[in-house]
Amino acid sequence: MQKLRVLFVIDKIGFLEILSIPTLSAATKRAGHQVELIEFGRNESKTLREVMTYAPHVVAYSICSNETDRYLDINSRIKSRVSCFSVFGGSHPTFFPDLIRRDEVDAICRGEGDRAFPYFLDQFATNGMQDAPNFSIKLPSGEIRENPPQRLVEDLDELPFPDRDLVYSKNHFLAASPIKSFFAGRGCPFKCTYCFNHAYHELYRDKGHVVRTKSVAYLVEELTSVSNKYPLGFVKFQDDVFGIKRSWLEEFTETYPKKIGLPFMCYARPNMVTPGYARCLKQAGCYSVCMAIESGNETIRRDVLHRNMTDQRIIEASSYLKKEGIRLYMINMVGLPTETEEDMIGTVNLNRNAGADFSDASIFQPYPGTHITQKCKDIGLLDEGKESFESQFTTSVLNFPPEFKAKVETIHRLFSIMVDHPWVQTLYPALSKHSALKPLLNLIYRFYYGVNLHRRIYAGKIPISLRLRGVLPLLFSRNRT
Repeated sequence: MQKLRVLFVIDKIGFLEILSIPTLSAATKRAGHQVELIEFGRNESKTLREVMTYAPHVVAYSICSNETDRYLDINSRIKSRVSCFSVFGGSHPTFFPDLIRRDEVDAICRGEGDRAFPYFLDQFATNGMQDAPNFSIKLPSGEIRENPPQRLVEDLDELPFPDRDLVYSKNHFLAASPIKSFFAGRGCPFKCTYCFNHAYHELYRDKGHVVRTKSVAYLVEELTSVSNKYPLGFVKFQDDVFGIKRSWLEEFTETYPKKIGLPFMCYARPNMVTPGYARCLKQAGCYSVCMAIESGNETIRRDVLHRNMTDQRIIEASSYLKKEGIRLYMINMVGLPTETEEDMIGTVNLNRNAGADFSDASIFQPYPGTHITQKCKDIGLLDEGKESFESQFTTSVLNFPPEFKAKVETIHRLFSIMVDHPWVQTLYPALSKHSALKPLLNLIYRFYYGVNLHRRIYAGKIPISLRLRGVLPLLFSRNRT
C-alpha cells in the first residue's frame, strides 16, 4: 500500500476550535499516511511555496456553504502549482453533492469520513479507489462515480482522539487558551427545518443510529490527554444536545467531577430540560448552558422551524437551570422567512423574560439540503436555482425589501445589547436608516459579544496577553470566528 502525503488546507485558523480536520487527521495517521496542515490565507505566496515543497498526493478541505467560493479559488491556486488530487468534505458537499461537477473538484466525501477517507487513501490510484464508500469521484473519462455512504461508526470509542497537535502547532492562541472544545458524542435526534439534521437522517437511513455517545471512560481519557499537554480550565461540550440519554448523564455526573473537575458549558434543547436534568448538570460541575430559542414567535417556531415548544416551556426550562445556579446563554435567528419586525423584537423580549445571562443572534441563511430553503423558494424569498450564501453574521440573501433587510441587520447587531438594555430598542428604527453607521454598529456588536460572552458564560480566564492577540480577528473577521 502506498503511503501518501495528505495536505489539509484551511483558509484561516480563528480563535474558535475546529475539530473536523483534527478528527480526520487522526484517522489518516492511524492508517499510516503522512499529514500536514497549511493556513492558506495568512501569506499566500509563502504558503504556495510550502505546498510545492511538501508535494502532496491529496489535498483535502472541510467546507461549509458560505465558504465554498473561497475554497474553490484556493484549490485552483494550489492545483496551478502542484499536481495533486483534491477532495472536498464537510457539510456543503454532503448536502450539495453537485459540487463534484465543478472543474476544480476531483472528489467529494459525504457524511462521516472517519473510515471512508482512510479507505480512499489506501486505495488511491487503484481501481478500488472508485468504490470508496461515501465518495463521489470524477473519473478520467469525465464520468462521475457516486458511491453510497457506509454505516455510521457505532462505537465512537473505536476512533482515535482528534489530532489537536496539528492545529495547535499552527495557532498559539488555541494552544494556550484554557478554554477548549470537545464532543461527548455525535448526532441530533431533532429535525429542525433550517438544519441539515433531517437530511442527515435521510442520508443514513438504515445505516446505524445517528445519535451516538462516547463512553464516559473514553471521554474522561480524552480530556485527560489534552489537559496533560495543554492548558485546560474550562470545557465546552459542542454536542447538539448534551446528555440526552439519562443513564449516560448519571454516570457522567458521578465520574466527571472526580476525574476532571473542571467547569463546563453544554448545549440543551428547552423541551429536554427538566428539574432532574438541571440538577445532574449542576452536580457534574456545569457552569453554563446554551439553549437555542431561534424565534420569539410560537407560530414561526412550530410551522416554519419545526421546533414545537411554547414560550412557557422555554421560560420553565430556563427557570430550572437558573434555580441550580447555571448560567444561561441563548442563541437566536433574525431574518427568518415570514418574520416581521415585531417578531424579531418579540425574540428579544422572550430572551429577556427567560432571564438569559447572555443572548446572541445570527442572520438566517438558506443552506442547501434543508426544508426551509425550499420554503423560501416557494414563497418567492429565494430565486429558484439560486444558491447564494453569506456569513450568518453579515447580511441576509433573501429577497427582502431593502428597508426590511436594513432592519434585520441592525437588530442583529444590537440584539445582545437590546436584551440587556430595553431602552436601546427605541433606537434601532432610526439607526437602520443610516447605512454609513453599519461599520460602527458592527464594531460595537463584535466588542460587546467578545467581552460579555467570556465574562458571563465562560468560567475559564484567558490571560490578558492572549486576549489582546484575539482582539483584531474578533473585531474585523468576516465570520466572527
